[in-house]
Amino acid sequence: MSPAALSERLLGRARVYPVGAVIRWDWLAEAIAPCLEGREVRVLDAGCGDGAYLFRLARRYPGATFAGVDLSEEPIRCAQARLAAHPQPNLTFALADLTHDQGDRLYDLIYSIDVFEHIPDDRAALAALARALQPGGRTLLHTPLSPQRHWLRRFDLDRCQDEDHVRAGYSVAELEAKARAAGLAPSGVHYTHGRWGTLAWELWMLAKDAGWSRAAAWPAIRLLVSLEFAGEHEWGNCLLFEATKP
Repeated sequence: MSPAALSERLLGRARVYPVGAVIRWDWLAEAIAPCLEGREVRVLDAGCGDGAYLFRLARRYPGATFAGVDLSEEPIRCAQARLAAHPQPNLTFALADLTHDQGDRLYDLIYSIDVFEHIPDDRAALAALARALQPGGRTLLHTPLSPQRHWLRRFDLDRCQDEDHVRAGYSVAELEAKARAAGLAPSGVHYTHGRWGTLAWELWMLAKDAGWSRAAAWPAIRLLVSLEFAGEHEWGNCLLFEATKP
């Protein structure tokens, strides 16, 4: 590959490097690996979007069965089209409202990544997911933490909150209370988007509309993202909340 082609390829990767998605994927992959290694389990991605995580997981764990559901039609159509073009026998997608019935005792593991902050009736959604879990099954919810800490004031939630969010995020105590009300037993919390992951995301957002600025910042941002996974965090701007069904 010529230097010019290599430079263009790296610039292209820098322009689209998804800082938040990389951090969420790595936390999820580490958390669910013990449940999936060498096991025939049934897994639900609740609010799967276009299925990006599911395609990776279905290839990595061919002995498990994966299902993805989402309320939005366009992402599901995209996921189904990709699945038709690249068949994966242990993977399916369907339209579904998470506040409605998802079945009874169907899944061994349910995860939901950055979805519950968009759901007005989150209690109904948690109850539906709890019903869909097998006894002893496990659920993981990743969601923004509220309140948050940012390096730059411009990224504080009172200035930078997604219009699709019906709430800024959750506290640990609120998630624990709502999980118990749904019949789940809280079993663990990991803080994500810690000090260095937050800084990586903020630098990325600052360079959002400047391709060359992103390319220049990319090595530093990737280093910061790697530091995100150097160990457990005492705080973070997001939570990976775990609960089990007794």
